[in-house]
Amino acid sequence: MARKRQNGLDFTVFSRKVSDGRRKFYIRFFYDGRLFLTRSTDAPTAAKAGIIAKRIMDTEDLLAVAKAKAEGETAKLEAIDRYGQMPVVEFLRLFWDPCRSPYLEDLRAAGRPLSAHYTYSMQRNIENVFVKASFAQLPMCELKFRHIDALFRELRKTKKRSVLNGLRRTIQKPVYWLAERGVIEKISLAGLVLPKEEAKERGILTLDEFQRILDIEAVGPWQDEKGLIHVGTRFRDRLPGGAHYTDLPAVGWREKLIIALLGLTGMRLGEARALQWQDVDLEKGLVYIQRNYIDGDGLKEPKARSRRTVPLSVALVPLLLEARKVAQQVGAAGPGNFVLLNASDQSRPIAESTAKKAWDRVLRAIGISAEEQKSRNLVIHGLRHFYATRLIDAGLTPLEAAKMTGHRTLAVLGRYSDHVQVETLQKGKNAIDNLAGKKS
Repeated sequence: MARKRQNGLDFTVFSRKVSDGRRKFYIRFFYDGRLFLTRSTDAPTAAKAGIIAKRIMDTEDLLAVAKAKAEGETAKLEAIDRYGQMPVVEFLRLFWDPCRSPYLEDLRAAGRPLSAHYTYSMQRNIENVFVKASFAQLPMCELKFRHIDALFRELRKTKKRSVLNGLRRTIQKPVYWLAERGVIEKISLAGLVLPKEEAKERGILTLDEFQRILDIEAVGPWQDEKGLIHVGTRFRDRLPGGAHYTDLPAVGWREKLIIALLGLTGMRLGEARALQWQDVDLEKGLVYIQRNYIDGDGLKEPKARSRRTVPLSVALVPLLLEARKVAQQVGAAGPGNFVLLNASDQSRPIAESTAKKAWDRVLRAIGISAEEQKSRNLVIHGLRHFYATRLIDAGLTPLEAAKMTGHRTLAVLGRYSDHVQVETLQKGKNAIDNLAGKKS
């Protein structure tokens, strides 16, 4: 919608698509061509939002708001100039501090906040690496590419490419942010040379191996001497003299459920942790993947906004019924309760570390050693590859499979589903043998 000028004030209306598919209309107010205020509305159309904007201009002293904002920005500019005199490590700490960072504040105001997990990883990089750098106490305005390049030349002797990429992000955004505001000279990090890293293809389980996981006799919750029910696996007593058990620990019901859930729905780990009972329809045989759980941030939108509905495998039904029975016993079977219970806090789902330990434990239970697991690169995220591969092998088109896995692009799905299973190779052999008149 075009701007409507009034005493140097004007506005525009714009819309964005929100999570439920609706378009939400917003108003931007300008003073002498500079944006100073954004308001959201519940208006169903742009025209109605325009009417609301005119009413705000008539009833509120927007001119005073605009002038106050301009004065505040002048003071803020002076503060930004001071950033250029700060030691590099102190500015990095400020930049990635959620309570002090102007950058993170701007992202929150724009509705695009970074996750607490991401900002924590940046803070950890500062304290583990940049605090020890030769340029740590150098003023930001004196920082040059050669300083950063020398650090990365040293780091690449011992660090992987993935680690160095994280370190680059830690300093790249702060440097660019200051340069965009004219505080320091522009520093391009495009010249940083990172070591080549051969991508190792994730291995996936065979159908027989996954079936053996489903056949595991898992142990249920246990009661202590006070009659309290514990949903976690019971710890074994320490053996005297530092001795070790020769047999494998039992697989708990939560451990079996998380692995079965990932392999039979294709969910990401965060999506499985976020699953609540309101998302499981046992009667219709459907699972609604609506959320993602991130430590430090809680429930969020799924990655790439990939909300979706997937069918419930018959193999999952008895496991979910057992989980619901346990949830009822401990008073955690409400619609908003998590399916994968946390052993110590029902307000949170199963811990990510518990889920990853469950993966190792079930692999040992079906006879896959730690050495074999490493050589085959069997990681828990490979269960998503397993699911995608089975969908393609079963005859689904890539587009159909992408709708169930939540991939936004078929190219990414291709990386997941291009594994050649043993069963697929056998089918191909049978087909070729039949063409040649042989029976295998």
